[in-house]
Amino acid sequence: MLKEFTKEEMKQRAIKRVAQVIYGQWEEGRGVHSRIFEVLVPDDFVLDGVSKKGNDYREHIVPCVLIRNHANKMFDQGFTIEDVESMINDHLRIVKISTAEAKYIDNTLGLKERMPEGWEFGYGDPLARLHAGNVEIA
Repeated sequence: MLKEFTKEEMKQRAIKRVAQVIYGQWEEGRGVHSRIFEVLVPDDFVLDGVSKKGNDYREHIVPCVLIRNHANKMFDQGFTIEDVESMINDHLRIVKISTAEAKYIDNTLGLKERMPEGWEFGYGDPLARLHAGNVEIA
């Protein structure tokens, strides 16, 4: 018999699963592709808004490569799977923006795989890339 879960419960289970996979790969000395988030966490669990200028491009507010790399650093420093799960929960969000906005953020600002200068996990606004790109979320 299958157990029924709320959407929030399924989201938390998926995020925990990602943290566990990253930990397992870290523990074995192997890397994991940043697409692991997309494979294990459905977009509708983390969709968090739409730009006023369009919605044809799905944009992670914090690039997945940074979240993955930070998770590995946290494990290097002795943090637990639960700590990493919490960090992922705080930073893994998607907004729908226009293609033009995405090109501006990625190419003009050079923020495809990084956050604005001075941004830090746990301190910086996760929406900093979107703010830098003047994206207004409806």
